[in-house]
Amino acid sequence: MILADITCDCDGKIDKFIDQHAVKDTLALHEINDTEEYYLGVFLVGAYQETLGDLHNLLGDTNIVSVQITEDGDYELIKEIEGDSVEEILSYVEYDVKTMISDFRELAENAIRNKRITPKERQKIMKAFRSGLQGYSYYER
Repeated sequence: MILADITCDCDGKIDKFIDQHAVKDTLALHEINDTEEYYLGVFLVGAYQETLGDLHNLLGDTNIVSVQITEDGDYELIKEIEGDSVEEILSYVEYDVKTMISDFRELAENAIRNKRITPKERQKIMKAFRSGLQGYSYYER
């Protein structure tokens, strides 16, 4: 696994990791089980990091969840805030999403007339395009 820092103010790599007792050159992870998905969370804190992930890199606001650890060691999700959609990010930088959809529909109609796609394929393509615009601006499964 390779970790990389793609922010504009970095040296391009993450090579120091905070351990309970020292700063290490490697990150100890638990063993990977081939039958399960493996998630690695990276948490940036502070206004500067929030801004870098936000409009500076055109990614928008992330989903935010406030978690509280209970006295018995369990946790509760206290509050959830939904992040930006692709459509919202585009509107922040002056793109007109309705015009984009209209232009894309015209391209799809031309493709039908030129027999490059079928009407059924056009319907599928338009649905995927709209879904992409309405979706989260970060990776979604």
